[in-house]
Amino acid sequence: MPHAKRAPCKIETFYKMKIKNLLFGLIITFSILAFSQSNSSEKKEFVYKKVDGHEIKANIFLPKKNELHPVLIYFHGGGFIFGNRDQGLNNNIKEKLLASNYAVVSADYRLAPETKLHEILKDVRDNIKWLRENGLKEFNIDTNKIAVAGGSAGGYLALSTGFNKDYAPNAIVAISAPTGFSTANIQMGDLSILNQPGPYDIVKDSIVSYGDYDTRIKLWRFLGKNRLALYEIFGFDPSKEPEKLDKYTLSNNIKSNYSPTLIIHAKNDHLVDLGQVDAFYSFLQGKKIETELYLVENGHSSALINQNPQAINKIIEFLNLHMK
Repeated sequence: MPHAKRAPCKIETFYKMKIKNLLFGLIITFSILAFSQSNSSEKKEFVYKKVDGHEIKANIFLPKKNELHPVLIYFHGGGFIFGNRDQGLNNNIKEKLLASNYAVVSADYRLAPETKLHEILKDVRDNIKWLRENGLKEFNIDTNKIAVAGGSAGGYLALSTGFNKDYAPNAIVAISAPTGFSTANIQMGDLSILNQPGPYDIVKDSIVSYGDYDTRIKLWRFLGKNRLALYEIFGFDPSKEPEKLDKYTLSNNIKSNYSPTLIIHAKNDHLVDLGQVDAFYSFLQGKKIETELYLVENGHSSALINQNPQAINKIIEFLNLHMK
């Protein structure tokens, strides 16, 4: 396992001129088949938050044993633009965690561009808060043992949950997560194109938290191609107002009491370069935060797990260390 040399946290730019990096590596390229769910476990659906009458939901899967269970909350990827709780949770992760007596939550959150990243981060926090307050009564889960995980964009969301000790989880697992923002090489496109007929027509003045894959992926591709994804996610042009990125930059918000963290990444990840992950790992070590970097050869997000199923064993080993 390579370890980055300890140095000032200089996160490599992951926004490049190629479309594949236009979403800061927060996008994921996966087939829906990779996220198919098994029918072997009963799922329960619950509402953890309402915004202007819109219900934001999550699924919980419970082990068969009738006892108090630790829980892992999983946030799906999709560049903040597409994805949902039903298709975003890797089935292999879910089944192996259930077999290890962990409850598993797969949570929706509001999606961009209808909702900006600042509000999306609130959803992630509020999901943890709701489970801490209601999980024991509703599902018989151990609310003192909550871990958070996610893939790609969801991995970034998982990492953000450690910012505030008041709702920080016991442990964090980030799979293929982008770990730094840069304004280098950012050139925003022409906003007037949003007024033309096309994929952006689905964007209304309303909340979306359950992203239909077909239409939302078309929207993501359209925004990426026209260099407008960053503006639509953040609500501002990072190249003109780089100071506004500070509150979203992990290294600017992590303190020494940050949650123990497992980073899982591929050496040949085609969306999030290993260099930025090495730098972030070095930053966490410099902060004396308990952290592990687990590397595989290939894959991104769910594809990484499907190609490297041994990574799930590492997740369970890490969770057992900090949750049981």
